[in-house]
Amino acid sequence: MLSFRKKDKPEAKLDLSVEKLALTNTITIEALIQVLIKNKIVDQNEILEEIRSLQKNTKVIKDTVQDK
Repeated sequence: MLSFRKKDKPEAKLDLSVEKLALTNTITIEALIQVLIKNKIVDQNEILEEIRSLQKNTKVIKDTVQDK
């Protein structure tokens, strides 16, 4: 779990699990995409094409699980 101190209250901490952080990022990105589409800045196909391009051109370290 990650702990962050709030700037205005040094004694207060904000605890985030990796799962909660990932979910928060996903929701934020989805909201941004919806605003861009709603305001006709981009269309859904442009977003999907860019995602596919990034997936194709980004190397991701894959975790492997080995049974013992």
